[in-house]
Amino acid sequence: MSEQNDHENSPIDKMIRYSHINEVFFVSLVLLCFIGDLLGEISGHAAVFYWLLMVPVFFFITLFNEKAKELKTGLSIENFKKSNILYWTSAFLSILLILMLGHAEDIDARGAAVAIHIIVAHTMFLLGILAGLRFYLIGAFLFLTAGMTIFMESIVGFTIILAIPVLFLGLYMERHKTIPFFGNMK
Repeated sequence: MSEQNDHENSPIDKMIRYSHINEVFFVSLVLLCFIGDLLGEISGHAAVFYWLLMVPVFFFITLFNEKAKELKTGLSIENFKKSNILYWTSAFLSILLILMLGHAEDIDARGAAVAIHIIVAHTMFLLGILAGLRFYLIGAFLFLTAGMTIFMESIVGFTIILAIPVLFLGLYMERHKTIPFFGNMK
């Protein structure tokens, strides 16, 4: 019995039970995407390693996000865990292949950073199928920032302009609206 109480009093369990934790996770993900975009402008090598390190961070945030939903709704997330592991493992292996291309000098650091950015965007967008509107939005935001990096040499101001509607849609729409394509997100 005391093991159960110790588990419920763990810092991670307390964090997951926080009532607005999903919103905190969402804003954190958008902020992490913005930082990755800034690093891509500064240094291709820094952006490559940043996106590589973000894979486990994004994995755990998506897992904690769903765990919080599980505690609120009582629905099991076992299938989500398996899919999440599969998606992020695939993304990580793809990123390692991009790093091998960079090591073989078949792609430069900036190109590798953009390719990894697109892999992370694709993974986040696909997680939207399982995890909801906010992950679709983050994936779309990452795709748009990758496109801006490719076509316009990325300007930080445009990234901020894109982040504002993504944040609004993610914070407001998921709570208050039902979008027919996505189903009821509540």
